[in-house]
Amino acid sequence: MNLLLHITSSLLPVNNLEFSWFWFAGSLIPDIDHIFLFIYYRVFSFKKIIDYVKNEEKYNIRFKTKYVHSIFGAMALSLPIFLFNPAGGAYFFAGYIFHLILDWPDKDVKQYLYPLKKEFKGFLPISSKIENLISFALLVCVILIYKIIK
Repeated sequence: MNLLLHITSSLLPVNNLEFSWFWFAGSLIPDIDHIFLFIYYRVFSFKKIIDYVKNEEKYNIRFKTKYVHSIFGAMALSLPIFLFNPAGGAYFFAGYIFHLILDWPDKDVKQYLYPLKKEFKGFLPISSKIENLISFALLVCVILIYKIIK
């Protein structure tokens, strides 16, 4: 889903209606695989990044890797945090899963249940007008919910 929505959702007041660094990190960390792939494929300009992400099939690249964009990735990265701070680990895991849910509608292929081979593919073209509109509408909803709760 749209980067703006991921950033906004990472700022949600989830810890007794307060900001949580654990939720913040958990909801943004799943996209770390994108950075590694941009470096690996030497995609450094903003224009090329957008083109590659929008046209994964054309370049035969999956930016949502099975190791990071999966429940397995969520558990593997949350466990060490949970061992040191159980509440923080729970917020991190919840933020991570929330990120995966926001990515669900995207048309690119994801393996949420890795190591199972089951693949999921959404219906929204990445960075399309409809995706941007939905992201903006969800952003407005998040802001309204925050204002109502506060």
